[in-house]
Amino acid sequence: MQQQRNEMTAADLRELAAEVFEVDPGEITEQAGFYADLGIDSLQKIEFVVRIERQFGVRLTDAEAARLGNFADVLNLLRARGVSIAE
Repeated sequence: MQQQRNEMTAADLRELAAEVFEVDPGEITEQAGFYADLGIDSLQKIEFVVRIERQFGVRLTDAEAARLGNFADVLNLLRARGVSIAE
């Protein structure tokens, strides 16, 4: 089965993160640390990575996923992988 890359805005991705992390979307700033500032646990981060992979049809390596420490990291990685995310 082929995955499709869906168009998404940064706000949509922020909403997805807020849903998975169980926080208000306003708390997810580009520099807010997932663990230190938002208080997520490792399972929430894994769920977020899986949801990103399914949404965009990309596969992140374990090393890439481990480097995702804040929302800016997510945006930068996806854009580097050729995923179009509008502001």
